[in-house]
Amino acid sequence: MEGPPIVLEDGLDLQKLITSSSILNINVDYDDLDNFLEDDDTNKFDQIGEPVESFESLERHLVPIDGNGYVKKKTLEDGGGMPLHEGCTVYIAYSGYWEKSLEPFDIWKPNKPLVVDLKENGLLPGILLAVKSMLVGEKSIFLLSHQVAYGDLGIPPRIKPRAKCVFYIKLVKSILTPKQGPLNFSEPNTFKRVLHEVKMIHVSGVTLYKSKNLPAAIQLFKKGVNMLHKCRLADEDEEIQQQKLLVKLYTNLAICYNLTKQPLKACISCNELHRINNLWNNSKVLFQNAKALRMIGQFEEAHKKLKRALKLSPNNNGIKAEIELLENTSKACSIDVCLINSRNLIDNNFKSEVDSLVSNFKQNPNVSKLTLPPGMNSSEMEYVKEACLRENLFFNQVQETYTLDKESHDVKNFINFVNLSIDNL
Repeated sequence: MEGPPIVLEDGLDLQKLITSSSILNINVDYDDLDNFLEDDDTNKFDQIGEPVESFESLERHLVPIDGNGYVKKKTLEDGGGMPLHEGCTVYIAYSGYWEKSLEPFDIWKPNKPLVVDLKENGLLPGILLAVKSMLVGEKSIFLLSHQVAYGDLGIPPRIKPRAKCVFYIKLVKSILTPKQGPLNFSEPNTFKRVLHEVKMIHVSGVTLYKSKNLPAAIQLFKKGVNMLHKCRLADEDEEIQQQKLLVKLYTNLAICYNLTKQPLKACISCNELHRINNLWNNSKVLFQNAKALRMIGQFEEAHKKLKRALKLSPNNNGIKAEIELLENTSKACSIDVCLINSRNLIDNNFKSEVDSLVSNFKQNPNVSKLTLPPGMNSSEMEYVKEACLRENLFFNQVQETYTLDKESHDVKNFINFVNLSIDNL
């Protein structure tokens, strides 16, 4: 494959991913991926374009650039030079707006533009069509139909079904994509090239995240992690650069896994960060680790992580809100251990406590796994199973140790559970 491999190794059907899945709402207070974009202060950027009151009125001044009329354009500032082709890598800045929206929903700063390989990228189809119609230095406004944006379904509640959107785009720079052969990770002196390609993958993942396409973003971040782990390192300086980018990728994975309700995988990412000494000194990672632990019912461990995170960032409202949520969730999902007895008997108080526990757990969106206290006798266990069946929940015996196998290394002993747990369907 020529050029930096930005897409998945087995291919990525972006249109299917955009139109066929629902992405959970993002907590922009502390889930915002600051680590994706260093120094990304929205108060400092030069905003491109302005809000659009009426798409219908705007459309009268635009001309279609494709045969179907899915993308319509008006040039605001002329550019120059040769037309773009698939052998180009471009640097673009843009702002995306919904109709009547006062603030853009997606932004890339002109002073830190998005770098895109036109042959392989994670852009929305409509943005890719728009960019290919431009010349270097040009700034234009584009109206994208839902067919080349977020599809028939949208991504509720953030993006409505069949939603049109406007993008102001500036083509800052264009270069020819370097033509290099396939990477051979066993060869020496390949790290510089791997680092460059992983950074490109990282940028493409950012674009997918901003498009609320978290499953595709996760795949790209995982690919970047695997490439960095497979590459041979020549010296300590390369190891430092590798770990710096791994911290970003693993942190981003933890955030995306939590947003897609995959807390066990989020815990694995946090354990990898702990392995490279970037857990207990990083409040963002501790916060994500605590969220994942809360979702699997490990409330005590979650509290430890949040306590440390708050010490590192005492004024962070996101951490304080998570502590309050953890306390409320823990209370709602607790069972009185005094009701558990060693005799093979159960009473009405125990039944009432279990019924309440199971019902609260099912209705609580903030926890996906609940660990029960040890010491229940066989009759008590059977009653808990019956209560779970009534509520369509799983009642499982969980191994004490979980293992995740990756292409380049194993992660073991990432979290210990007691033997019994309840899982949501």
